[in-house]
Order: sequence, then structure tokens, then C-alpha cells
Amino acid sequence: MPGTAPHRLDRRSTAVSALVRMVENTGASARSASVFGDPVVSGGTTVVPVARVTALTLMGGGTGHLFPRSGGDGAGGTGFVRVRPAGFLVLDRDGTRFQAVRQPATMLAIPLAVVAAAAATRIVGVSVRGARRRRDRAARERARGEERSG
Repeated sequence: MPGTAPHRLDRRSTAVSALVRMVENTGASARSASVFGDPVVSGGTTVVPVARVTALTLMGGGTGHLFPRSGGDGAGGTGFVRVRPAGFLVLDRDGTRFQAVRQPATMLAIPLAVVAAAAATRIVGVSVRGARRRRDRAARERARGEERSG
């Protein structure tokens, strides 16, 4: 029907515009200043916070004709923003320099993963050897039982 196509496009554009607004709002909140504040000026020195920002937006939409009165259009989504400190810029008479913020938890991740892998390997190895011993012992006892009864 020629009269229904523009109506469906209008509904679809409303859903799409809602999703676009969601993406824009997620991006607007994904700033260093949102979490750490604006640059600080003291005397002739300015300190600017620097962050690692991760933003994820999930969305979807669709049309259908299962419920004709509702129009059959729908859209939805969610957003996630993660802001972690990376360091700060210091601007003074001597120039500009970056000072990194050390995160001890990330520095420990690889050694802890190695220790966990070694422990898991050891536990699995001991378990496999124990299972083999039990299986071999059961096989020997079966063989002895057959010799006695045979």
C-alpha cells in the first residue's frame, strides 16, 4: 500500500533517532573530565588528567506485524562506559610532560596468571596420575581374583 510506507519510515526514523541519541549520550559521558574533573591551574602550572576510556553501546531494532495496533516497530539498547586513570599532563614553564599513573593490579595480572596456570597444571597432573594408579590397582586385583577362581 503506497500510503503506509511513509508512515513506517516515520516510525523507523523515530526509533533510529532514539538510538542515535543514546549513542551520543554514551559518547558524551565517556570523557576524562566526567570522572576526574577539569584541568587544575595553580600559579604557572596546569595539570590535565588523562584517562583510558572504553565505551560500548549495544542496540537493536525491528519491525513486525504481530500486533498491528502497536505499529510493529521497536528499538532498544544500552550503553557502558569505563574510564580508568592513565596519568596526567603537566604544563609549566619547562614545557609539557606526561606522568603515567601506575596501576599495581595490572602489573600483577601476568605473574598471577602464570602462577594459577602452573598450579592448575600441577593439580591436573596429580589427579591424572592418581586415576591411573587406581585403575591399574583395580586391574591387578581383578587379575588376581581371576587367577584364584580359575
